[in-house]
Amino acid sequence: MCNENYHEPKGFAGCFQFGPHDVAKMKRMARHFMHGFMGSHLPHNIEDLGDSYLISIPLAGRTKEEVKVSLLNKHINIKAEKPKIPEKENVKEKPEEEKSAQDWCGPFFRKGFSFIEVNMDIPLPVDADTDTLISKMANGLLKITMQKKPAKNIDISEN
Repeated sequence: MCNENYHEPKGFAGCFQFGPHDVAKMKRMARHFMHGFMGSHLPHNIEDLGDSYLISIPLAGRTKEEVKVSLLNKHINIKAEKPKIPEKENVKEKPEEEKSAQDWCGPFFRKGFSFIEVNMDIPLPVDADTDTLISKMANGLLKITMQKKPAKNIDISEN
């Protein structure tokens, strides 16, 4: 129930009471959520090749030195920072009086994608042999292969 002493701003519905610390906390939570959401939902493929698996992850603009692959509890973890774009690093800010309408609207003529920092976990199939993992990076595509473990048959005995 709302506090009778609280007067909500015009146009608000319901009972919202936010202090300055709450707003800062909500902004941090939103950034954390979006980072987690974007970093964990990078498109990837897991293919069954019969006796092995192939995982393919597009990491455009990154080199193998910028990507870290690790294994933890039958999950592959992939980390990669945003790639550095040399052309953007050489661009100098114009003085205020020289800025055009395009400069005020944003630096993009057209923006179709964004580079993101990646921190994602991919669960492995139960029969994946983690001792045979091999990762390769070429042309912005990370490929991870592993063999399958054969199923262990268990004999059934009678009482």
